[in-house]
Amino acid sequence: MSERVTVIGAGAMGGAVISALAASGTVPAASIVVSEIDDARREAVAAASGATAGQGLPHDVAGAQALVLAVKPQSFAAVAEVLRPALIPSQLVISIMAGVRLETMESALGASRVVRAMPNTPAQIGRGMTVWMAGGGVDDADRRRTRRILGSFGAEIEVHAEDMLDAATAVHGSGPAYVFLVAEAWIDAAVAVGLDREIATTLVRETLIGSAELWNAGDMSAEALRHAVTSPGGTTAAALDVFEERDLRAAFVAAVDAAYRRSQELG
Repeated sequence: MSERVTVIGAGAMGGAVISALAASGTVPAASIVVSEIDDARREAVAAASGATAGQGLPHDVAGAQALVLAVKPQSFAAVAEVLRPALIPSQLVISIMAGVRLETMESALGASRVVRAMPNTPAQIGRGMTVWMAGGGVDDADRRRTRRILGSFGAEIEVHAEDMLDAATAVHGSGPAYVFLVAEAWIDAAVAVGLDREIATTLVRETLIGSAELWNAGDMSAEALRHAVTSPGGTTAAALDVFEERDLRAAFVAAVDAAYRRSQELG
């Protein structure tokens, strides 16, 4: 795909997008423009990825076939004021801002070729999961371009209702934090029963990675894999009984519901 892509915002997620695009060869590195108000951050991200450091908005928009909006949702209104007069009808806008709805973006930008997407932080290593939805003005060519861009930093799934995207955001967008919180608690528990923290950290990390790879390698469900490692009356069963008594499942339902409702509120 020979084209120019401008990424607006080079924070954690914007920087991950730039790095992944460049590393994958989906877009030639020099054809990726880093548009970032923090001078030091802009230059650092551009240098690390081989991308082109932008000159600032609205200049960075010119000549781009696709724009990736990676600014904070709270900054969108101000950015939109600058972008609106610079956008041309042929440009595709892909937003990775949490919660900002398609209708809001289309209205603020005066654009119809808008995609709302939500990746997650494993995009930083090319193992991200992105769920996205296209606005009414997005055509088949735009969808193909979107899949190539989003696919450069992991897997992607298109949905066709924004409620589904909000729900997915609560599951996979916030999901890495759930994993790391569990890991923190697990490590603390290991230390509490006498393990050195360094050893505990290694055991938990490698168990998480290995378990995920085992799940990914076959066609067994999470439930089936759990049953396979749980012997009646054994150590695993004793641990799982405590999780059930403490209602871990209900805590997850409540947490994901809270993230889902917050995603809707941000829009």
